[in-house]
Amino acid sequence: MGKKRLGELLVETGLLTEENLTRALTEQRSKRGKLGEVIVTLGIATEEEIAQMLSIQLGIPYVELKQTPVEPHAIELISEKVARKHLILPISLEQKDLHLAMADPMSFEAFEDVRFASGYTIKPVIATRTDILWGIDQHYHLGSSLNTIVKDIAEERSVEVVQDGKEGDGRDTDDLRKKSEAAPIIRMVNLIVAEAVDQGASDIHVEPTKSNLLIRNRVDGVLRKSLELPKWVQGAVISRVKIMAKMDIAEKRLPQDGRIGVRVGSKALDLRVSTMPTSYGEKVVVRILDSANSHIPLEQMGMPPEALAQMEVLVRRPQGIVLVTGPTGSGKTTTLYSILHRVRSVERNITTVEDPIEYELAGVNQVAIQDKIGMTFASTLRAMLRQDPDIIMLGEMRDLETTTIAMQAALTGHQVFSTMHTNSSTATITRMRNLGVPSYLIASTVNGVVAQRLVRVICQKCRVKYEPSEYDLSKIGAGRKRGDAVFYRGEGCVACDGTGYRGRTGLFEILPFTQQVRDMVASDASETDIRQSAIAGGMVTLARAALDKVKAGVTTLDELYRVVETEEDFGTTCPQCNAALGSGFVMCPACGHSLQATCASCQKIVSPAWKFCPYCRCDFKAPASGRSFA
Repeated sequence: MGKKRLGELLVETGLLTEENLTRALTEQRSKRGKLGEVIVTLGIATEEEIAQMLSIQLGIPYVELKQTPVEPHAIELISEKVARKHLILPISLEQKDLHLAMADPMSFEAFEDVRFASGYTIKPVIATRTDILWGIDQHYHLGSSLNTIVKDIAEERSVEVVQDGKEGDGRDTDDLRKKSEAAPIIRMVNLIVAEAVDQGASDIHVEPTKSNLLIRNRVDGVLRKSLELPKWVQGAVISRVKIMAKMDIAEKRLPQDGRIGVRVGSKALDLRVSTMPTSYGEKVVVRILDSANSHIPLEQMGMPPEALAQMEVLVRRPQGIVLVTGPTGSGKTTTLYSILHRVRSVERNITTVEDPIEYELAGVNQVAIQDKIGMTFASTLRAMLRQDPDIIMLGEMRDLETTTIAMQAALTGHQVFSTMHTNSSTATITRMRNLGVPSYLIASTVNGVVAQRLVRVICQKCRVKYEPSEYDLSKIGAGRKRGDAVFYRGEGCVACDGTGYRGRTGLFEILPFTQQVRDMVASDASETDIRQSAIAGGMVTLARAALDKVKAGVTTLDELYRVVETEEDFGTTCPQCNAALGSGFVMCPACGHSLQATCASCQKIVSPAWKFCPYCRCDFKAPASGRSFA
């Protein structure tokens, strides 16, 4: 009611003149067609302009079908014959609503036919006649449409889904599967998975954007663009992945989780799938879990001999806690599995509590927590202590209750391995204190803390020497004049996909709880004091470990700055004897060289650029020995 006619809207917006509207109305009366079609036939306006004006007139959204994801299970509800008859295209399902693209949203006959055929309430959107005909050709003949995209995919790059099928769904999904399981869709999803596995990716990101479907793989900790697919295949690809992962393909409003067991070539892999509704559709992230990663020996994780010896001592202790810390994706779980491989034996009862179980370990009892039924870390750990364990691996110590039980287990003679999310080894002590754990309990139960990161390794096939900038050198306390360090980087080649990196290695900061450290923790010493004491006792910081990797030609300065926190001090070198210096040093511990300029008169710290002391008005002359100005 009260809405303007299409012709009036076209004149008001300037698309038509009064003369052209009169001409079109005359033509319409003679041919008895729709005004919009007549205007397009006469060449006065385009289909898109008419559709947009019709959208304004009727208050119905306008869509471009080439930029709109169409869901296969929506297409399955309406036959191609009915779609062509009424110039309609089913787009998506939302509860009991069927979103339908229509060239003529005023067609009562089309509404009735679709409602009778589908049983759904119709929610119309407007699309051009040309777009709808194109959409019918694409989506009702998905196989031939997708063949143009996947025509060069080798047939042998297939992915075998293990135990595929929908369970406990309570509804028949055979019809819903047909389009998403068409051969080209299977080949396309297989391509996405197989290519990620070939690249050694840890995650696959299927990201809907405004105009396409972007596939990115996380390789060596960094996302790389893999494929860019047209927007209209989005519904079919995501539906296929959700069916493989035993998810509800009709639920698009809520996040979902699932898993897929697959075999790619000779590799048996476990894929963990997560979906999340976004503004342009559901984003899917697939975590690739390769059981081969659980068998990496500690010797192959990038530990220098001194660190490896320290780890050996920690993991061979008969009781106590060893914590592995770091951000998400720093390799903590891989380190824990490597430790379990090192200590497992037929004489020991080893049990793990994980969320979820990432890799299967022979000879180890693995338990997955289930929060929905109250099987939490704390409750599972409490029950596990009645199972006569020798060694316990706890996926994460995330709250006070879990941490307290783990510490009680350590006190009663068990060996516990676990993880926490902290930035450094000494920060773990502060984190446990913040959780509410008493300092004396930390001091008496923790054997050591291992902070770690992963850095990319320079590709050996394209590694070349290069000269870093003065700024980069100054950040690590190096200089060109000494020329004592050679720096490398990867130029980029086929082997590393043009990145200059291939593979990753670990950086480790190991803090063994010596008697001195235990005493400081028990007496509530600050994190800074404990850290300084540990460094004085020989602890290699993450920054120093990264710098050693750079100097050894294993990784690059860029990678060092990317992975190690910017606030962490990389240290400097003494200008006198070139010895390594730590954060806050005012004097070189090796040669006694003063690292700060002081006024000879008042002994206050001054800048070498000053000509006078602003504190005592002393006139500076040439700097004397020990960098005191007089």
